[in-house]
Amino acid sequence: MNSKKKLGQFFTNPSIAEFMAKLVVDDSTKTLLDPAVGPGIFVEKTNMISNKIDITCYEIDNKMITEYKKNIKFDTNLVKKDYLTSNNNKYDSIIANPPYNKFQEIDNRKDLIDLFKRKYSIKLSGYSNYCIYFLIKSLNELNPNGKCAYIIPYEFMNAGYGEIVKEYILKTKMLSKIIKFNSNIKLFNDAMTTSCILYFENRQRTDVEFISIKSMDDFKNIYDNEYSELECNCYSYSDLDAREKWLKYFKKNNNNCFKNLIKFNEYAHVKRGIATGNNNYFNLNNEMINKYKLSKNVCIPCVTKSPDISKYIMTSDYFNELLDNGKKMYVFDGRNKKTINDEEYIKLGEINNVNKSYLNSHRSPWYGIEDKEPAPLWISVFSRDKLKIIRNEIMIKNLTTFHGIYPINYSEEEINMFFCYLQTPIAQRILRMNKREYGEGLDKFEPNDLNNAMILNINIINDNDKKTINNIYQECKKNNILDIDRLNDIFTNYVIN
Repeated sequence: MNSKKKLGQFFTNPSIAEFMAKLVVDDSTKTLLDPAVGPGIFVEKTNMISNKIDITCYEIDNKMITEYKKNIKFDTNLVKKDYLTSNNNKYDSIIANPPYNKFQEIDNRKDLIDLFKRKYSIKLSGYSNYCIYFLIKSLNELNPNGKCAYIIPYEFMNAGYGEIVKEYILKTKMLSKIIKFNSNIKLFNDAMTTSCILYFENRQRTDVEFISIKSMDDFKNIYDNEYSELECNCYSYSDLDAREKWLKYFKKNNNNCFKNLIKFNEYAHVKRGIATGNNNYFNLNNEMINKYKLSKNVCIPCVTKSPDISKYIMTSDYFNELLDNGKKMYVFDGRNKKTINDEEYIKLGEINNVNKSYLNSHRSPWYGIEDKEPAPLWISVFSRDKLKIIRNEIMIKNLTTFHGIYPINYSEEEINMFFCYLQTPIAQRILRMNKREYGEGLDKFEPNDLNNAMILNINIINDNDKKTINNIYQECKKNNILDIDRLNDIFTNYVIN
C-alpha cells in the first residue's frame, strides 16, 4: 500500500477548495483551522479571500509538510502532530478534507473510540471511517457563530455506523446544508469514493438543506450562488431521523406514489454469502480438482463470482456448462476430508500460509467453510445499472459475491414470481431507495439495507396475473429470455397509485 493510500490522502480539486473557503471565510473571520492540511490548497484559497487570518494547520506526513512549505509562502502556524489527540482549541472557521481511511486501516481505533467517548460523549462504532473522528472533534472547536466546511464520503448517511454520527449532528443543531455530488462525478483522481460537502454554523439552526450536484454544471451554479437550477430540499430538524438513510432526503418525496408495499423482511430474509478467507485456495474448478485428485466430499457446488453468471436461472445444465468453460463452481470444505489427497491439499494450504489469514486463523478448523444453507434467490452486492437477480433452482451455495434471499414459507411458484418481480425496473427503483452509493456510479446493498427496503406484497397478485408471470418464467427457463417489459407492466399496476 502506498503511503498516500495508507494515510487516506486524496487531494482537493482547486475549484472545490475555493468554494469551501468562501463558505467559511468572511470579514469577521479572525482564526481558521485546517486539521489535515496536506499540500495547503485550503490555506492558499483562504489567503486569497483574506490575508489577515491567523491560520493553524495540522499535518503528520513529512512529504506533505515539504510540499506545504513549497506552496505556502506566508506565515501560518503549522503543527506537526496528530490532530485527533491534540488539545482542543477554538476557531472562527474550520475547513477540511480529512483522511478517508476505512475502519480496517485505523490501527488505534479502539483508543480513539475510548477517547471520543470520554471527551465528546459519543460512542463511535468501530466501523466508522477515519474522517468521522476529524469531523466530531472539529464541531467541538467552533467559536460561537463559527463556520465549518468538510468534504467527506457520504457513505455515513446510509451506513450503519453513521446512525450515531447523524444523531450527534442533529443534537448540535449546527448543520446548515449537505451538498452531495453524484456518484458518477469523480472529484478525486486516485480514489473511487462518493463525496459531499457538509456545512455547519455554530448557532441554533432550524432546518437543513439537502442539495444534489448531478454534474459540474450544477456545481458552477452553486459556486455562483444560483440555487434555482439545483435539486434542493429543505427539512426542519424535527423531520430528520438519524435512524433513516439520509440519501432519501435529497430526492423529492415520492413515497405517496406507491401502494401495496411491505418490508422485505416480512417476505424473506437476506443474508450475506460465504466468506472463504482465501478465494484462490478455496475456489475450485474441474482442472484444480483433477490436478489435486480431490474427493467429491470436499468439493461443494457453489457460485464464486458474480461476473461468471450471465443467465437468469441456475439449472443443472447451466452449472455443467459453466464447469465445462473452466469456471470455479466449487468451494473446498476440508471438514469432509476422506482421502490422503484431501489431507495433502490441506497441508498445501498451510505451506502457503492460507491458515494464517485473519478469517482463517479465527476459524476452527481453518479449512472448513461457513455453514450456510443454500438460498433459492441470489442478489448482487454491487451494481451500477441493474441489480443482478439469479434464481437458484439447484440450490447450490454462494460466496459473498451475492447475498442470499431466503423466502419465508413460500412455494416454488411464489418464489419464481418474486424472482420475476425483483427483475423489474419498478422493483429495483423502490429497492434503490435503500442503497449505499460509492464512487463512479457504484451502488451497494448490505443485507440489512435489503431487509429494511420496501417490496410489493406479492400475496395480492390475482390469479390471471400469476398465470401470466409463471408462463414468462417458464419461457425464461427454456431460452434465457425474460420479458421484463411485460412483467414491469403487470407489477406497476399493483405498485403505482
